[in-house]
Amino acid sequence: MSASEFKQIFLPLSRRMYWTAWQFTGNAQEAEDLVQEAFLRLWQKRDLLGDIKNTEAYCTILIKNLYLNQIRRKQIPFTTELSEDLTIVAENESDMEKILERKEESLQVKCLIEQLPEQQRKIITLHDMEEMSNEEIQQHTGLQPTNIRVILSRARKTIRDKLIKGNR
Repeated sequence: MSASEFKQIFLPLSRRMYWTAWQFTGNAQEAEDLVQEAFLRLWQKRDLLGDIKNTEAYCTILIKNLYLNQIRRKQIPFTTELSEDLTIVAENESDMEKILERKEESLQVKCLIEQLPEQQRKIITLHDMEEMSNEEIQQHTGLQPTNIRVILSRARKTIRDKLIKGNR
């Protein structure tokens, strides 16, 4: 792979890689370091990267693996926030990987929610993230309870289908 091909394929992914790294580290400097390390690894293996079908997924996994390696090297207890008020400390590496998988799935769902049509995004956010009841959503949006249930169901189905499609 030539330098121009490498730039054309991987440089547009740098923002996504940084965002993923920042989600793992919670620190801008560490995220930048992870992205830099990822680009170094990609460049070193550029001749083997031609067969990759989904470069975005490959880069995301690379960032995750680099982060795991960084945690292992530091030999410090791993903590992550699954929500704003819940912090979990991993006892061992398998716990850490499960936590990272959950966090990654949570990020995927949030990204998919952002891609939903406005009304579906609003309803699922109000119901599932802000934990409003259907009655509260009705007061907030003026929609009928039946419409709210249908919209919520369609939004969840769309997210579920995209998650299943993305994991194949």
